[in-house]
Amino acid sequence: MATSASRYGATTESVDFVLGAEQARRCVNAFVSDVTKQLIRDILPPGSVHSSTTVVLANALYFKGAWSQPFDVFTAPFHSPGGSTVRVPSMKTDQSQYIAFYQGFRALKLPYKNEVDPQAAFYMLILLPDSDTLSLADLYDKAVSMPEFIKKHTPAQKVPIGQFMVPKFKFTFEFEASSDMQKLGVTRAFNRGNFSGMVSGGDELSITGVYHKATIEVDELGTVAAAATAVVFMTESVSSAVDFVADRPFLFAVVEESTSTVLFLGHVVNPIVVNPLAG
Repeated sequence: MATSASRYGATTESVDFVLGAEQARRCVNAFVSDVTKQLIRDILPPGSVHSSTTVVLANALYFKGAWSQPFDVFTAPFHSPGGSTVRVPSMKTDQSQYIAFYQGFRALKLPYKNEVDPQAAFYMLILLPDSDTLSLADLYDKAVSMPEFIKKHTPAQKVPIGQFMVPKFKFTFEFEASSDMQKLGVTRAFNRGNFSGMVSGGDELSITGVYHKATIEVDELGTVAAAATAVVFMTESVSSAVDFVADRPFLFAVVEESTSTVLFLGHVVNPIVVNPLAG
């Protein structure tokens, strides 16, 4: 616990799950709400913590960044799957941007302003599939399965802009990840996994719930995003002018520059409806 506190800023709190399960659940929710500036309030739903619960691990992340170059706003068409078209508030500019072309898609890097710590730089990366060449699902699979994919496909040079459009978007996504994790092969942790390196008696623990929530808002000024995950355990007896017109589904990521760590990854299918997001 001392190592977690000194290296990762982690905190611990003893609670009585037997007599105060609901109070413990509210304690975790209050921690997440505080860290995320109230963007995520109830990471643990009612009934997720009970008298058999032994440990709850929770983490939360809050990000707020302003673009290094703010954008203007106009209304533009966005083409959703199935052939429908919606008109959405979108960002535009005539200033040069970081854009690069790859096989089947193009990439846009949008840096965030950094006036505090020169060692910590962040940017949003938007990956836009070419029409009828590469599906969004295929692009997503590449991004999550290849560790160097984001870094290798981040544009390094600015180019003059021809047409430019990126829609504003805002959405929240939540899910319980136990079944998905087990389908991916993480099975032992849900059936008396060995967590003895983490807590005393950890060789008798099993995960009973993995709860995740994420929210993001992107507009002409920048990005505000938050994500939280809570894992519940019980004891058994994750140079010519170019165009970049994101008028169709695209992938996005918020990335830390020096390490290429991805803070948020998701995709936009329709900017005015809920879309999946991972934080």
